[in-house]
Amino acid sequence: MAKQGPPPPRSSRMPEPRRGAPRWSDADPANDEELPPWAGLAIEPRWADQQGGPGRPGQPGPPGGQGGDAAADAPGRRPRGRLAAARARKTRRGVVLWGSVLAVAVVIAGGVWLLTRGTSGTAALPDQIVTTFQSGEFQTVPNTCTAVSSATLNQYLPGTRTKVVPSSLNGQSDSLCDWTLDARPVYRLLDVEAQAYAPNGLASGNGSATFAAIDAYRQALAEKTRPPKASRLPKATVTTMRGLGTTAFSALQVTTAGGDTTDLVTVVIRDRNVLVTVVLEGLDHSSKGGYGPVSAAQLRAGALAVAQNVLAQVK
Repeated sequence: MAKQGPPPPRSSRMPEPRRGAPRWSDADPANDEELPPWAGLAIEPRWADQQGGPGRPGQPGPPGGQGGDAAADAPGRRPRGRLAAARARKTRRGVVLWGSVLAVAVVIAGGVWLLTRGTSGTAALPDQIVTTFQSGEFQTVPNTCTAVSSATLNQYLPGTRTKVVPSSLNGQSDSLCDWTLDARPVYRLLDVEAQAYAPNGLASGNGSATFAAIDAYRQALAEKTRPPKASRLPKATVTTMRGLGTTAFSALQVTTAGGDTTDLVTVVIRDRNVLVTVVLEGLDHSSKGGYGPVSAAQLRAGALAVAQNVLAQVK
């Protein structure tokens, strides 16, 4: 076994454990904490495990000194061991804690944004959502087949007409009726619908029946200004009408297919939570001849008269 040099002076050795609760009195006072009685005797410099340390056959000692006490000679060097590990654990816990707080804050902020946003610009909280009909809103609509007067039909669809009553899945809150007139030179197709909307949590604003009807009105208008590709209809010429219900518009679309030119006029009126939709179609020119002509103004006047008949029966 290789000889070891004389022990270094006592002042360069590790501090001797004192009786009672030992402390690293030579370390930073701010990090001073109680350790077990054996802690001061069992700590070795870190390099002892990595390079073999003194006393191991064939292994060199740490540079710059003889034996394991050379680490104590480095000025300002703090002892490592349980104290350093404890500080590292505290640091990791702090990082995890603040990371969790930040994540919770982000989730809360996102939830508040989702609750306060709204397509109508009105912020509605969950406890403000309307689930019942409000004063002045309608729960039923008139029968559109009987609401349109015979005088109106005779004026704008003169002749023998065919009536069709499509079925509705919404009971008395929705009514549809269609008439067709095919008697040269006149071809007319009239579609009428009246629908009372109910409160809907997915509607804009506070989800009331009126807001549900507002959304339906906006969708009908959007489909005229930007028709879906599947409809193969051109962009409509839209006119806002006043003095009818709460708000109203008319739209004109002209289509040509197979040599036939068809004028399509749509009138949509919203009265609170009720939407009245009238579509009057006329064949203006036919490649086979015998039909037309018809003016857009005439179709618009007919659709408007039918819509007023239905609106007058909404109670």
